[in-house]
Amino acid sequence: MARFPELHRILENLWSSWTPSARNLLESISPELWAEHRGFVAPFLAAVPEERWDVLEADAAFQSELAAVEQELEDYLSDDSTWWLGQDGASLDAGIAYFSMEFGIHEGFPIYSGGLGVLAGDHLKSSSDLGIPLIAVGLFYRDGYFHQTIDASGRQGERYVRRSAESVGLKEIRDEAGVPVTVEVPFEGRSLTCRIHGVDVGRVPLLVLDTDHPNNSEADRALTDNLYGGDNRTRIAQEMILGIGGVRALRALGMSPACFHLNEGHCAFLLAERLREEMESGTEDPISAVSGGAVFTTHTPVPAGHDRFADDLVRRSFEGWSGTGLASVDSLLQMGRDPSASATELCMTVLGLKLTRATNGVSEKHGEVSRQMWSGVHGVQDGGSVPIGHITNGVHGTTWLGEELQDYLDSALPEWRRRMTGESRWDEVMDLPSAEVWAVHCEQKQRLIDFVRERQGVELDPNALLMGFARRFATYKRGDLILSEWERVLKILEDQERPLQIIYAGKAHPKDEGGKAILQRICEAAADPRVGDRLVVIEDYEMAVGRAMTQGVDLWLNNPRRPREASGTSGQKVAMNGGLNCSTLDGWWLEGYRREALAGWAVGEEQPDENLEAGDRADASALYQLLESEILPCFFTRDEAGLPQEWIRRMKASIATCLPAYNTDRMLADYVEQVYLARD
Repeated sequence: MARFPELHRILENLWSSWTPSARNLLESISPELWAEHRGFVAPFLAAVPEERWDVLEADAAFQSELAAVEQELEDYLSDDSTWWLGQDGASLDAGIAYFSMEFGIHEGFPIYSGGLGVLAGDHLKSSSDLGIPLIAVGLFYRDGYFHQTIDASGRQGERYVRRSAESVGLKEIRDEAGVPVTVEVPFEGRSLTCRIHGVDVGRVPLLVLDTDHPNNSEADRALTDNLYGGDNRTRIAQEMILGIGGVRALRALGMSPACFHLNEGHCAFLLAERLREEMESGTEDPISAVSGGAVFTTHTPVPAGHDRFADDLVRRSFEGWSGTGLASVDSLLQMGRDPSASATELCMTVLGLKLTRATNGVSEKHGEVSRQMWSGVHGVQDGGSVPIGHITNGVHGTTWLGEELQDYLDSALPEWRRRMTGESRWDEVMDLPSAEVWAVHCEQKQRLIDFVRERQGVELDPNALLMGFARRFATYKRGDLILSEWERVLKILEDQERPLQIIYAGKAHPKDEGGKAILQRICEAAADPRVGDRLVVIEDYEMAVGRAMTQGVDLWLNNPRRPREASGTSGQKVAMNGGLNCSTLDGWWLEGYRREALAGWAVGEEQPDENLEAGDRADASALYQLLESEILPCFFTRDEAGLPQEWIRRMKASIATCLPAYNTDRMLADYVEQVYLARD
């Protein structure tokens, strides 16, 4: 590595993790070791033997490719024609501080658990692509989120892998004298010393804090070990470190952002710290000063899913914090009251709603649900008058779009990368030759088949209809809905003329016994000898599995109970790759299906049965009916050239609609125009 300074310059920016040329360059160093280390770059490079570096040092083709990728990064960072430069954004010259509990940049940067983190990572990537002046703030978890094991009975186990900050590409932030910069965060009457690490995500700096510092006790050093681990005491400590410590870290580095963006309620203690700052500076109206410079995105459509802390825990945790007056603990407790819940709890979402100038849900339906759910906070009965808007989530195009399809679009629609910020449909996609679109899809499908063989030792049939389900295993997501009538499922799976194969992946939260039971039921079904290789469960779901599946499946299954899905983004990844969705009408798919019904199928009615069991039965029946009468016949009806013309027409409609409308460039443009730059 020391012999290749160009490689070091490339890899110190996480741009390399979502750029095909950079990832291909790394893989070319040693394909076997690259596969073994699953995206963890530092351990991969350390494992490459010296003799291989000797070979590469004399390899003119490798040297040329290395220089080309370095130039690509330099051109990217120096581009003076970004979307942001065309906006009137002078009021945000000081930057936007984006706080999130987790960030999913890639699988080798393990400070994420699932959709919230991946959405946050995609937010940073599109901010970088568009040139938006964003600064990201989060936490570093040495043990990350858990790695999943599944035993012979289908029972999930959890194991944690400890990693140093350096091993995942982070650098400790130091001052001009080379001294590490730290901040102090009060907790339970003492100070926690927090280290600050940094890494660039393209043009966006990401700062993460942890308590692994010798000034702290062993117990305090472990507070930031695990993402979503521990009890409520650990959770409130982490959220204080993120919110209070994050603001202090920005100040320690000389940053005064014009806007603070809270990605979910976990970050709301930053508002307490901002109030304290404004009170100390003598601001005449500190609440207006804080709320005027803060915006809030809520992601959870279920009241029980929002963080709440008992009053005594808050008082004990905030002992030593110097807030007074409106920034006192008593005042925070009062502002954090949820009128519909316990009078002795602080709700982080309520704090966010009251101390920010704009709040949004993450789909049209979620905005509607949120307005109704939080109407009591605003003292009204009619949710329609609650000031909560919506910006529908998207996904980062060049992270989630298959390399094969990217290459094809580069030749067929050369300007597609610069058309991702507002168009609702690309009609010219419908005119692309069906045989070419199908061939690209088959390449990506074969790559998924190869991936499953390598990860699970299962050989899938490339001629079968390949259906995928990859989500967190929570009960409301109903991962086992399709198994409701097992004999009927077996009949579908055993059909030799119209073969169907199902790939599952996902984790249940370690404390979610209901979610674990669903996963176990799926594993038991996969073990039925009559199923063979028609139902496969991929162990240890992470971003690499998500990419392979969403880029290669023919059909995506998603059937949450309505209206429990705030947005969901996995189906968007499938859709932009030309896969078709089969989903209940919730979250983003409610909008996507209305926009372009050809992009897939709707499971059940828009309004669910109020009786959950009856609703589950009705949705299962609707799903079977779709598979038997519409989906399988559509896929297996071929012309004389062997092409499923109607299926391909739907694939093109999916790409034409979902790629321009449900990507994070469009999402960020919406945030800039509707939230960041908007004023009452």
